[in-house]
Amino acid sequence: MNDKFHKSIEEQAKLHQLLSNPSRLLILCSLAEKEMSVGELAEVIGASMQNTSQHLRLMRDKGVLITRRDGQTIYYQIAMNEMGAKCKQMLTCLEHKNQLIYLEA
Repeated sequence: MNDKFHKSIEEQAKLHQLLSNPSRLLILCSLAEKEMSVGELAEVIGASMQNTSQHLRLMRDKGVLITRRDGQTIYYQIAMNEMGAKCKQMLTCLEHKNQLIYLEA
């Protein structure tokens, strides 16, 4: 196997490690619908603003999220790059799987 393939596998592993936290997955699912502020996301995921901010900072540092400032409020959204695209693809798979589970119940 070539170096490019190994690098791709390493990137996938890092992304999966980043998204192995349920709060981060909830954040991604929320941001798939619309951009949101820290306060809005904290309410949605049921966490403190400090804890939510830590998750957001990590995801932004890894290139999954980008920010937009409006006055004093910072809004987060999924990045329109390779990492963001991979996350959106994963969310689509999760949504499809959840629809199948719902249909079977």
